Amino acid sequence: MQPERKAGITIVFGIPAIVGAGLVWQLSGNWQVVFGYLGLLGFILGAFLANPEQMISSGKKSEH
Repeated sequence: MQPERKAGITIVFGIPAIVGAGLVWQLSGNWQVVFGYLGLLGFILGAFLANPEQMISSGKKSEH
């Protein structure tokens, strides 16, 4: 994947990180829960950036 696309995906993941962290803080009032949410989101982002074709595949294998 091109570095520009990786940067764009990372920026797009920033929106749920900021908004979601605020929402989680408002609902729980606990920083540990907020960091858990951000850790989970970071794990999903890392998995997506590592192998995006597998994350969004429709069951068809592409040959390159």
